Amino acid sequence: MCLAFAQNIANVSPHHIIVLAAFGVLQVALGLTFFVLGSRHLPAAKSALIATLETPLMPFWIWLAFHDAPSTGQLLGGAIVLGAVVADILGDLRAQKLQRP
Repeated sequence: MCLAFAQNIANVSPHHIIVLAAFGVLQVALGLTFFVLGSRHLPAAKSALIATLETPLMPFWIWLAFHDAPSTGQLLGGAIVLGAVVADILGDLRAQKLQRP
C-alpha cells in the first residue's frame, strides 16, 4: 500500500538500503523484542512508563548521533517526562521499604 506513495524508489542507493535494513532489524525488531520480553517481568503501568521514555530520549540520541541541539521546549518536555518516571520508581522503592518488616 505504501509503494503508491513512494517517490524515486528506484533511485535508492545500496548504502541507503543497508542503512534502512539495519534500522528495521536493530531499532525496530530487536528493540521491540527486548521490550516485550522484559515487560513480562514488570507491572503494566511500569512498562507503560518505560515505553514513554522513548519520546524524551529521542532528542538526546539525535544530539549524540547528529550533533543537532534540541530546543528549550524539547528539553523541558523531556525533563518533565523523565522526572515523572523517576518519581514513580522512587515512590515504588519507598513503598517497598515501608512494607518490609
